[in-house]
Amino acid sequence: MRLLLTEPSVVPAEASPGVIRLLTERLELVEDLWQTVLRSECPPEQVERLLRLKELSGPVAPGLDPEAPSAVDTDGIVALIKAMDLAEGIAAARAFSLYFQLVNILEQHIEEDSYLESIKRAPAPASNDPFLPPLASQSDPATFRQLFERLRALNVPPGQLEGLLRELDIRLVFTAHPTEIVRHTVRHKQRRVAALIQKLQVNGQGNPDDNDRLRQQLEEEIRLWWRTDELHQFKPSVIDEVDYALHYFQQVLFDALPQLRQRIRAALAASYPDVQPPRDAFCTFGSWVGSDRDGNPSVTPDVTWRTACFQRQLMLARYIQAVSVLRDQLSISMQWSQVSPALLESLEMDRLRFPEIYEERAARYRLEPYRLKLSYTLERLRLTQQRNQQLAEAGWESPCDGSSGYEAGLSSLMEPAPPQELHYASVEEFRTDLELIKESLDATGLSCEALQDLLSQVHIFAFSLASLDIRQESTRHSDAIDELSRYLLLPVPYGEMDEEQRVEWLLSELKTRRPLLPPAARWSASTAETFAVFRMLQRLQQEFGRRICRTYVISMSHTVSDLLEVVLLAKEAGLVDPMAQKSALLVIPLFETVEDLQGAPAVMGRLFADPFYRQLLISNSDGEQPLQEVMLGYSDSNKDSGFLSSNWEIHRAQIALQSLADAHDVALRIFHGRGGSVGRGGGPAYQAILAQPSGTLKGRIKITEQGEVLASKYSLPELALYNLETVTTAVLQNSMVSTPVDDTPTWNVLMERLAARSRDHYRALVHDNPDLVAFFQQVTPIEEISKLQISSRPARRKSGAKDLSSLRAIPWVFGWTQSRFLLPSWYGVGTALQAELDADGEQMELLQLLYQRWPFFRMLISKVEMTLSKVDLELAGHYVTALGRPQNREVFAQIFEAIASEFALTHSLVLRISNHSRLLDGDPALQLSVDLRNRTIIPLGYLQVALLRRLREQKRQPPMSEGPGDGSGGGGDGRTYSRSELLRGALLTINGIAAGMRNTG
Repeated sequence: MRLLLTEPSVVPAEASPGVIRLLTERLELVEDLWQTVLRSECPPEQVERLLRLKELSGPVAPGLDPEAPSAVDTDGIVALIKAMDLAEGIAAARAFSLYFQLVNILEQHIEEDSYLESIKRAPAPASNDPFLPPLASQSDPATFRQLFERLRALNVPPGQLEGLLRELDIRLVFTAHPTEIVRHTVRHKQRRVAALIQKLQVNGQGNPDDNDRLRQQLEEEIRLWWRTDELHQFKPSVIDEVDYALHYFQQVLFDALPQLRQRIRAALAASYPDVQPPRDAFCTFGSWVGSDRDGNPSVTPDVTWRTACFQRQLMLARYIQAVSVLRDQLSISMQWSQVSPALLESLEMDRLRFPEIYEERAARYRLEPYRLKLSYTLERLRLTQQRNQQLAEAGWESPCDGSSGYEAGLSSLMEPAPPQELHYASVEEFRTDLELIKESLDATGLSCEALQDLLSQVHIFAFSLASLDIRQESTRHSDAIDELSRYLLLPVPYGEMDEEQRVEWLLSELKTRRPLLPPAARWSASTAETFAVFRMLQRLQQEFGRRICRTYVISMSHTVSDLLEVVLLAKEAGLVDPMAQKSALLVIPLFETVEDLQGAPAVMGRLFADPFYRQLLISNSDGEQPLQEVMLGYSDSNKDSGFLSSNWEIHRAQIALQSLADAHDVALRIFHGRGGSVGRGGGPAYQAILAQPSGTLKGRIKITEQGEVLASKYSLPELALYNLETVTTAVLQNSMVSTPVDDTPTWNVLMERLAARSRDHYRALVHDNPDLVAFFQQVTPIEEISKLQISSRPARRKSGAKDLSSLRAIPWVFGWTQSRFLLPSWYGVGTALQAELDADGEQMELLQLLYQRWPFFRMLISKVEMTLSKVDLELAGHYVTALGRPQNREVFAQIFEAIASEFALTHSLVLRISNHSRLLDGDPALQLSVDLRNRTIIPLGYLQVALLRRLREQKRQPPMSEGPGDGSGGGGDGRTYSRSELLRGALLTINGIAAGMRNTG
């Protein structure tokens, strides 16, 4: 099933009939709840108009042709909206938004149920395609049990699997989404509604009184939700965003990860009993929330420091809770069980360090050593918590008291550890205490699942919870070094050097101990902050250890000097030791544009060939092989050159970079900067991982999890486990497959031509057409989107700039999605495909063959197909005619005609390549879900246009009273509406459409 439109294909395709049945059955509950709440909260005549609006959108049922023109009464919808006053228009926006969010909750539960059902099913038999290894032909998501059974059936040697599991390294990085549309307060209410729906479904045909009570609670909760403001009351701070992102760890992931460990071990025991399972921390987490400063001036060094303290405080609280439960459970008496000498010895040491705890607890736990040991552990955790709070309040510039004892920076390699403190100076000390207890239990033949789970959590989360990636744009570093060079009166200032001169100077400075930064110098605000980030980073590692923050991402990386600049600044902060040739920081280039993706191998090749840089990579590796991480950006490359070109260039770059790394004996970890929408690299994670070039993963992957999809993936425990499990099995499956299809010369030449033609056609419209920026600004709600109080990060890179280059990729996609064009996700594909057919009509057979046998090409076409299914050009055309200014009417009509023509061409060719009669024929469940949303969302689109039109008219002239039939949503009541009222209405429609489309940007 592919019900989550941001992450389709969550459940295998064979589950579709059952999923459709569940959706149609449970949809009745949502419809009934929705109508009941509306009748309770709105006047009767208003309710009837709202229900009429939904009825005019067309019924949705399996088998209904979504392309039947009579199914949607557009004229009737427009007439109803014109008859509404603003208050009723706002009620309509809120009503449809509520409807979609209830459907979203319903679909998440269906996904969870389908996953639990899939665990019970036997694995599907492997395909026997003679042109592919059997494993490569399996594209449906697999659980651990299904994958290992499949591998056993294919006679995969245990040693090969064990070697891969030993290297397994999956890193999921949470980011704050600049268009996260739903208030946290509303998210909490959604979770309560979801829990009640789950209880109602579990109870099923149980006690009718219980069902009635649950139903009443549901109605009450939804009515409270209805009376809650959906719009953010204030612009969230960065710490607010940190709190939001960490919620998923607190509520779901902390408890889910030990279950993930248990499931992989149980699946291995069933199929490969002699294979050693992977380490507990084979799947870990990172975060950009509070550390990504690219274009966000709100992320200061102090904010990053507070974020690290916030994360540690959360983990300490969870550990205190877990140890308290463990103390209650481990009531073992020395009268009935032996205790290891090591544990008894540690208790004696603890007695000397904590005499007050001994006095308080010794009598109670005189014969219960485990409880006594855990009492000491609790005290140390509380002291660590107190110290962490003091550090958060004091800030990163407070003097180091030398008490951390966990300096994982460079100096710790040479200095003896300070004497042990009463608090836990490192997570290793905490883990040692827990392992002492486990070893004592093991020695006496006892086991404790709660203890094992806690140890697993400690391995995965440590005290840091998630590793912070620092990210900054490349010019911030070059500007800072240029200012430094001018202060030092270099013969040629850094800013005036060419690339070769810069590289030579940077390497020479890196190899000397001489400091560059004068301690008393005064710098510009931008440069001072750039230098301060590195000092704060050194302090972070000194206090928290390297795990908290050991990676620095350079966005808009173009050249070798972009990386060396960061290494030099790190050296000045004490993070790089030039004499020992060791680095406490891994520098990660982010290649984003097509030109940078094409140039990435040359940049990395120059660095790999430098002995000094290579030696620094070794110090960042867990093994003997140097480790380099490279990030590939989907968002900006798509905005720059279109969907097809972007995906192909990323695919090519991965192959070239892996080949380069192999030649230099460097371990490569690719960091995929995927967004939620298809236009930013989103889509089914499982298929996307399988589509990675053969031989590039090797058990290692790092992926961003954008803020807007966190709720869809991690809000329910079983859904989170399924996402984690299938991402892991996809990495294993891809890493074990050695297929030559990625190296087929004729296929690669074909893709080169397709990418080039698609890029040319996309750029001709988006970059070369002088009227496109005005078109985008007028016929999408982009300006109103910027007024949503939804992110601490500005929508544009440069304040005041209105050009396309200054606009971030996320709001770029958001605007096109709201107006139902979804242009970034498909434009240019049809023209490129048609050019191939024009040159050789028999190429269609080759394209169909690629779709069947090349995972990469199949993923491309499938993503385009899904996106096309959500485009509504009739509604999009209404945005153009109603919102475009009169003086732009002719040029806008030409742009719209170009888009419509490309859509028709792409639509036709995608159907031919996939051999489908209708879009999404291969996935009936997704087809039904998209159809449901497409039809029901139509009234919100027309309502949004009406409100945007009136809002923008008031911007150009004084407020006017509403007149009858003016298309503004006024019903002729003569009332004058303020801009703030109209803006509020427009923003509510943006919320509703985002909920209906199931993604923003």
